[in-house]
Amino acid sequence: MAHDAARLWISSGRDARTHVKPRIITPRQADEIRARTADGETLQALALEYGVTTSTIRRYSA
Repeated sequence: MAHDAARLWISSGRDARTHVKPRIITPRQADEIRARTADGETLQALALEYGVTTSTIRRYSA
């Protein structure tokens, strides 16, 4: 199944190395996340609010 998807991707003329995923968190949201984690809000609470994983919140909280 995965190989079929890869073949389809390659045959469509797309180059996987140049494919860029859209941002999940906007720059404004990233600023909010930094401020809110600095104020002590938990990663879990923010992840639920923004609809992302705690890993994503951790990436933007630093």
